[in-house]
Amino acid sequence: MIKIPRAPDPILNHDKVLLSVCTMDWCDFGVAFSKRVFTDMDVLLWDPGDPYPTMIDDWEGDWIISYRGDFIFPERVYSRARKGAINFHPAPPRYRGLGSQHYAIYAGDKTYGSTCHHLARSVDTGDIIDVEEFDVAPGSTASTLRIHVGAACLQQYLRLLTRYILPGNPLPRSERRWGDRLYRQAEIDAWLAHMRETEPNHLCLL
Repeated sequence: MIKIPRAPDPILNHDKVLLSVCTMDWCDFGVAFSKRVFTDMDVLLWDPGDPYPTMIDDWEGDWIISYRGDFIFPERVYSRARKGAINFHPAPPRYRGLGSQHYAIYAGDKTYGSTCHHLARSVDTGDIIDVEEFDVAPGSTASTLRIHVGAACLQQYLRLLTRYILPGNPLPRSERRWGDRLYRQAEIDAWLAHMRETEPNHLCLL
């Protein structure tokens, strides 16, 4: 029988963490991983239209991590995270806000990606920590790009947790900067409605 030396028991992270997610498969994967590596973690599962999560009002701890989360934390809450409050935004820095996969396909973008950044008072304006970029596959639709960036965002999340947050290393700093425009829900809804009337078979709608 092969004898493999037994490794010592892992040293788990005891930071107090609030993990914010929404309802989707990618978030389930992130939550499953995080529950194993953090010993003291609360999960905020919140989708647009849900009631205000009163559980955050008295929260204090080390990290607020929004992994694909839709809830926008007020400064009075995220400022109580002693070590940091960060967000994983499933789009590159040039696309702040919502609906970017549709715009990227329509514009013929060759690259896309996921952005990790510090929380700030305004949406998608905090200092950028890391950008996970990839080439857009030929023939991609808005739906397949959403799958691709979901995988990239999960990989980015696992990498940053493993290299920096879990061992207590300082987070990196990216030189990348945000785009000027914030894409809002009402805007994307109106644009998609127009596209369905004028170019109903465009890949950005599929």
